[in-house]
Amino acid sequence: MKHSLFPFKTGFQCVLESREQLPELKQLLDLLHQEGFCGVELNLPDLEFMKPEELKELLEEHQMQMNMLATGVYAKTHGLSLSAGDPKERKRAVDGCRKNIDYAASMGCGIIIGFLKGGPDSDREYAEQLFLESMLELKPYIEKKQVQVLIEATNHKEASIIRTLEEGAQIIDRLDSPLIRLLADTYHMNIEEPSLLDSLSDYMDYYPHLHISDDNRAYPGLGSLDFAPIYWKLMERGYKGTLAVEGNIQKGLLDDTQACAAYLHETCRRLGENLIL
Repeated sequence: MKHSLFPFKTGFQCVLESREQLPELKQLLDLLHQEGFCGVELNLPDLEFMKPEELKELLEEHQMQMNMLATGVYAKTHGLSLSAGDPKERKRAVDGCRKNIDYAASMGCGIIIGFLKGGPDSDREYAEQLFLESMLELKPYIEKKQVQVLIEATNHKEASIIRTLEEGAQIIDRLDSPLIRLLADTYHMNIEEPSLLDSLSDYMDYYPHLHISDDNRAYPGLGSLDFAPIYWKLMERGYKGTLAVEGNIQKGLLDDTQACAAYLHETCRRLGENLIL
């Protein structure tokens, strides 16, 4: 049974590291479809162990689709940074990003650049300059492949650059490509933004996609963040983009997913009643 309670198309991010995970992934896909999620964002540390054709077939069997290719686990596995001070290391990161773009193009989805930006220990201005150089080098390839690239604003403990939506918007303006946009994330915003709701409103033109993650980095409903005002702000401002659940697992993947879905459906149900009233 598909739910109509989500006011926005909502996906779900998970990691696929080995074939041993496939049975649980199949259970997850069935659960996500049952709960009304529109697709998945996959973190793939190895782009070779499952070809796009095989992954497409797997997703279609479970009535799901690939929304985005996340690159965080890939970047950590291979030690990649688009703002690395060493030109050889930065070239390696650019080449790795191209591989992810190719995979995403085959899947008909976009990619997310978060951890791939680089870590938190660099000088901000220098790291930002190097990141821009990498992105400008990638820009023609992105436009050739027609793959959407979302640069995620992540908190200061994870990155020295693009920590707020304001910082991200400045980078997006300089890159000047309709295919390169921002990714907002409620977990990171709750740490970095003076007002999460105001920033969601002020920079809505820059992000077509929003990660919803609780204040403890768990799935929504498993922490202390109230997502009702977030949904309300998005609806009030006429948000046209998409959402995706992202977070760390607490009790278990399937249990946490079920609890999160129940929380989100109840939250959206209450909002729907308020709109009717």
